[in-house]
Amino acid sequence: MPTTPTLDATQIRVAGTGAIWKAPVGSTAPTDSVTALDAAFHNLGFAANGFTVTPSLKTTPVMGWQSVQALRNIITELTRKIAFELQQTNMDTAALAWGGTVVPGTAGAYTLQIPDQVALMEYAFVIDWSDGSVSQRIYIPRASLITLPTITGTRTKETSYAFEFQPLVPATGNSIQIFGLDHAVSGV
Repeated sequence: MPTTPTLDATQIRVAGTGAIWKAPVGSTAPTDSVTALDAAFHNLGFAANGFTVTPSLKTTPVMGWQSVQALRNIITELTRKIAFELQQTNMDTAALAWGGTVVPGTAGAYTLQIPDQVALMEYAFVIDWSDGSVSQRIYIPRASLITLPTITGTRTKETSYAFEFQPLVPATGNSIQIFGLDHAVSGV
């Protein structure tokens, strides 16, 4: 007899609020969904509409002489793109958006040195979100920017920065880890 999933409305989640954090690759990794992050992680501030994770799977079918249908599929590419739109303008968001180096000044001032050549910088990210007393943490130990944001300044809308990153294979471990209620689930 087939098993039927138990209907449990308490397992429905809404990412009601959260935070997006950035740190240098190699920073101390989180180990659960609630312990404070290493000081190397900087909170990137307000984000419009949370975040999205978009997986993409490409396969090549293996065909046989005796069949018009595929005999099996071979995975040739698996990507997971992570996107979010930041609304605060500060040293961290400006450096991400422009690809430059921030030189701190006095009394909160800074200068952004924008290079003529853009290098693909790599970062570690944490995305925390909660639904009431339930929390979840997505940890990406190594990722790089795959799109540059369009930066618009107008009188009627805040300046924001829409980013898209792709997790990369880290030196050790998995490219994505998800920590939740009472256990961690590791991804590829």
